[in-house]
Amino acid sequence: MGFILAAIPFFLLAIAIELWFDKRRATGYYQFNDAINSLQLGTLSRIIGLLKAAIPFSLYTLIYQNYALWQLPESSLLVWLFAFIAYDLGYYWVHRLSHRINVMWASHVVHHSSEEYNLTTALRQTSTPALFAWAILLPLAFFGISPMLLISCGALNLIYQFWVHTRHIDKMPAWFEAIMVTPSHHRVHHALNRDYIDKNYAGVFILWDKLFGSFQAEKDNINIVYGVSHQLKSWNPIWANFKVYRDLLTDTLNTQNWRDKFQLWFRPPGWRPQDVTDTHPRPWVTTKSLIKYDNQLSYMSKAYILFQFVITIALSFFLLLSASNFSLLTNVLLCGIAMFCLFATSTLQEQKPASFLFETLRIILVSSTVAYFSPAEIQGTVGVVTLCYCLISLMGLLILKRKQQRQTLSLAPTQSLANEAEN
Repeated sequence: MGFILAAIPFFLLAIAIELWFDKRRATGYYQFNDAINSLQLGTLSRIIGLLKAAIPFSLYTLIYQNYALWQLPESSLLVWLFAFIAYDLGYYWVHRLSHRINVMWASHVVHHSSEEYNLTTALRQTSTPALFAWAILLPLAFFGISPMLLISCGALNLIYQFWVHTRHIDKMPAWFEAIMVTPSHHRVHHALNRDYIDKNYAGVFILWDKLFGSFQAEKDNINIVYGVSHQLKSWNPIWANFKVYRDLLTDTLNTQNWRDKFQLWFRPPGWRPQDVTDTHPRPWVTTKSLIKYDNQLSYMSKAYILFQFVITIALSFFLLLSASNFSLLTNVLLCGIAMFCLFATSTLQEQKPASFLFETLRIILVSSTVAYFSPAEIQGTVGVVTLCYCLISLMGLLILKRKQQRQTLSLAPTQSLANEAEN
């Protein structure tokens, strides 16, 4: 089992503990829709990672096997320490370029799109690759760091970064703040505030930021605002992964300058050709104008969405554990079903007109899939459980739909009077 997969239960436990602290302290660092969306994006990232695993790590492996200067033993603790530090240096530059090159930002922006900052934000990971990451990490193959050791160091690096996504921990002891990335450092990195933009890229060792001039300590007199200047304004995890790519493609098609069509993809985030800026302005927000995106949901809607999302997480976790037992085609099919489940949940959050149709399809699809893939010896029991789940879910969905219809009808007379008053 991979390090990240093994850590998932502990991540969820830590989130539950932080949520309890948040409620106890009444700090309001959690927003229901935002937290669910972050978890959706984390789930989608792991699912897509399953498909990425089917693609050979060919170039890195080729260089390691044929051109490595040394064959470093994976059993050595010193080799692991060297590989971990070397990977963190590579991560620093991948991360820094992800904030300075449009096409890389299009992938990384997913992690910054949340307008809250809590432990669920750590799981808000992209499902698309950072385009030039391979080139930055490729030298590690020449130094004899095996592909598996590189992947392991990457996983440990990501696990370390989980705990720094919190507002409930103030500054750590001075010696620790001087060497390691801390919640204080990483809050700066996620901030929309002008003083904090493009600072503190390091994953584990803050020393890299101090060495390469990108360090910024957290200031006591600044109220941090989180998010990005071009708001996502959606709970759809699929759209979150492709919005900036779509924006770049649209600008590429709209600009008349052929040089701009090319350089747009490699310019810093926010740069747009002048003719496109003039003819197709795009709204952006600042720390003063940002209004957090949200949809007001009833307690019953939240309970229903949370219940269904827990089911989706459980099934996705089972898929990740069982993937090696299935064929590539089966894994692709199951990943597609999981992606549709996440999409359907987002339509409920956004209260889309077709949400009840998508949700009905999702319930039937999940029930059928679980029943089909269950072991033969327990198919009877599983069949009864899935039937009960299906009936309870459809009943809950029907109640939600009727409640929404009653609310719509009750608001109609008020809206009619408002229109008459305007006339």
